[in-house]
Amino acid sequence: MIATASVAQEQPSPTPPPGHDITQVDTAPLGGAIAVPLPEEESKRLRKYDIPELTGSHQAIGSQLIDGRLPRPLLDYSVESGKIVQRLSIFEGGLVVVSMHGAGGVIRKKLILPADALKSYLLPGEAPALRALRQSDLSLPAPGRIAKVRVYEFTGASREWRFDPASALPKPLNDVSMPLADLLRAMSEDRTVTSSVANYEPKMGDELIGDDRRTYRVARVTNEGVVELHCVGQPTIIYVDKKDLYNYFIGARGGQ
Repeated sequence: MIATASVAQEQPSPTPPPGHDITQVDTAPLGGAIAVPLPEEESKRLRKYDIPELTGSHQAIGSQLIDGRLPRPLLDYSVESGKIVQRLSIFEGGLVVVSMHGAGGVIRKKLILPADALKSYLLPGEAPALRALRQSDLSLPAPGRIAKVRVYEFTGASREWRFDPASALPKPLNDVSMPLADLLRAMSEDRTVTSSVANYEPKMGDELIGDDRRTYRVARVTNEGVVELHCVGQPTIIYVDKKDLYNYFIGARGGQ
């Protein structure tokens, strides 16, 4: 069986920075997905426009250590609703990591924010009015539905507020949580800057996990940049332009 790859939420190819090999492609999580499914209207929009929240951001490829140590956490935002759990964490250096699991599989993504965007996300967390906000000032979370915002100090200490994500929030907390919720949504929809498969240079023998959760092995790359991939254990061959691989593959197979 020979199939031509296609995807409903295809996004335009990103401007290619220097390429990287399979060793810098993140391992695909078990039961992983590339992005949250989108309505057709949103899919069409994303083919034409960038996601504004991600403007100026770039891929988090390779080690993110700072002076040989892990970057310090700065902000956390999480939402739990039933079996769906979403979390966004911002670290020094502008590293943002998103983890989502529940309906539709597991999504893990990361990127680097530009300095001005990083500052805009952190500034509301430093407001005196937020520091004065007490947990007792907030509506109690509903059963099975809770959101949390955690702000870290330079010392490593942190302050946390728990609230119902569907309730009206005091302005100081809303000023922190709303931009983080928008960034979480944007990263969950993105298939370009948050994907380590973007700008990956395929080599024969590399193995990738597809959006169908099957393993595909690179058989050859043509001079025109078309990649021939064979499904491992299935008589399926697909052909994808290498600049579009991020639209079809979640990450590398573990153990490469």
